[in-house]
Amino acid sequence: MPRPNKNQPSPDLEAMNFEDAFRRLGETAEALEAGGLPLAQATAVYVQGMALVQRCNQLLNETELTITELKESYATLTVQEALEWDDEEIDT
Repeated sequence: MPRPNKNQPSPDLEAMNFEDAFRRLGETAEALEAGGLPLAQATAVYVQGMALVQRCNQLLNETELTITELKESYATLTVQEALEWDDEEIDT
């Protein structure tokens, strides 16, 4: 059986939102902490957990970038522009 490419996350993982990835990461951690898994299975669960950590970090980084960009765009607006922009958002 061919090994998965470690540089490309699985399509299921890529489509996963933060909450689902974080929940599955918790379940993965619990499975490892409970012990009793054969070495090969424990290794596979660990690899899956690391992929989930990467997905969570990716989503957090994207959110942080979005927030930073929003803060910067608000910082460059005049008070009047910000009020007009907020009014447009409320109307839509």
